[in-house]
This record gives sequence, structure tokens and C-alpha cells, in this order.
Amino acid sequence: MSGAELAAKAFLLLLGPFAGDYVATFATSWPRRPTPLVGQSRCGRCGAPIAAASAVPLVSWLLKRGRRTCCGGRIPVVYPIGEAAGLAGGFAAAAAAAQPLVGGWIFAVALTLTYVALVDLRRFSIPVWGLVALAVEAALAVAAEPTIEARLSRLATGGVLALAFETLRRLVRRGGRPGLGAGDVMLAGLLGVLVNWRLAAPMVAVAALAPLAIQSIRRTLGPVPFGFWLSLATGLCLAFAESNLSPK
Repeated sequence: MSGAELAAKAFLLLLGPFAGDYVATFATSWPRRPTPLVGQSRCGRCGAPIAAASAVPLVSWLLKRGRRTCCGGRIPVVYPIGEAAGLAGGFAAAAAAAQPLVGGWIFAVALTLTYVALVDLRRFSIPVWGLVALAVEAALAVAAEPTIEARLSRLATGGVLALAFETLRRLVRRGGRPGLGAGDVMLAGLLGVLVNWRLAAPMVAVAALAPLAIQSIRRTLGPVPFGFWLSLATGLCLAFAESNLSPK
């Protein structure tokens, strides 16, 4: 391993949690834009500036037991989730550092999935700009395929998933019950393109069964942020695929 590759791996691992924290800030502020975009961070509850020593991803949250130093308010759970997801994305990208374009794509997909998941977790809505970013990343995945057949396979997977989810959405809506939204349908189609047909079924199975299992254990029923679970399942499937493709 060359020195440049080692430096790239270390950079991605260190950048991941900070990038995840930044994404969590956008998700928390959605649909508004967070202010300030750059510069010193401020408490979203009282507006007090946050010292750099108190803004270390994951570490600060653990040391403060999820509380804000300035006003004692609870730190939204999306921050540690986003920082952990960013760390995982940085780790996955670092594993592909020998191929900079692939590593960059993995890192971008991880952050986009994190953003979509966190917005849906908080607001039960799929952000449009998250879908736009995923569409670009899905298009790059299609373009990178070496054959026409492989490209069509990805597109067909996305189309089938979108059609299946739209059919389910209409059936649920006809029954007069709240369920999937149009954003979930578009998200499922784009994620199908990302994971391709081999991992489409496991992705949907994990996204559907995980919240059901949690609600069964807790013995509670309620609305499910399906976009959150779809994004999480996609990340797990892509990590699995990357681990199998990485040189041993």
C-alpha cells in the first residue's frame, strides 16, 4: 500500500463522522436551510455558539449523555445516527481507496442515503434534493456497467420495484389507510437501480421486516418511516456487495 493510498484512507475515515454531522444538520433543518452553512456551529435550541472541543462527532454526544452543554436540551438523535452513518460511509469508501472514483461514489451514496433516511425519520417525508442526488448516483452506476445487458438489468430492477411499490401504494390508499407516499415509490425505484436485481429482494425484505420486528418487540403500532428503513437496508446491501468485491 502506497503512502498516498494510506493517507486517503485515513482522510476518509476522519472525514466521515464530520460529514455525517453536517448532513444531520441539513436533515434537522429540513425543509429550511440551516444557518450558518459554514463557520462556527450554533445550538439549534438556544443559538449559543458551540466550541470546537464540544463538537467532536459521537465522542461529544457520548460524553454529554446526549445533552447540550449550553442549555441542557436533548441533542436530536439524528446527530449520532448521522455521525455513525458517516463513519460507516468513510470506512466503506476507504476500503475502495485504490479506486478513487469508486470510493468517491460510495462516500456520496452513503451521505445521500443518510440525508434521506434522517429527513424521513423526523418528518415522514422524502426530500426532493435527496432523490435528485440519488438519481445522479444511480445514473453513474448504470453508466459504469461494462455491457448493455448489465445496464438494462439495473434499469429494469428499478422499474420493477417502482411499479410494485406504486401498486402497493394504490391498494393501501384504496383501503383508506395511511401508507406509502409517492416519494417512497420514487425512492424504491432509484434504490433498485443502485443495488441491482441480486440484492433488491434482500433490501426490501430488511426494510419491511425490521420495523415490524421492532414494533412486535415493543408491542406498539404506529406509522413507519419506510424511507428510513429502505435507505438503511440499501446501505447494508451495498456494504455487503462491496465486501465481497474487495480484494482479499
